[in-house]
Amino acid sequence: MKYDKIVEAFFIERPYRFIARVKIDGAEEVELVHVKNTGRCRELLLPGAEVILEDCIEKNPNRKTRYDLIAVKKLDN
Repeated sequence: MKYDKIVEAFFIERPYRFIARVKIDGAEEVELVHVKNTGRCRELLLPGAEVILEDCIEKNPNRKTRYDLIAVKKLDN
């Protein structure tokens, strides 16, 4: 699958099935993003995990969130 406008961020929390809070590299504010995978992902979505987002606002300007969470880097324990 090909993604456009990729952004790196750090996962903070997932308050709801379809929403996560992330901190985008270099940004001051926390961003709400859409999570397509409704599974638990507890072993992957840990606070501080690196995530990859796609900026989708141009595809659909009426979205509630600007970004989709499309990937997460597994933390080595």
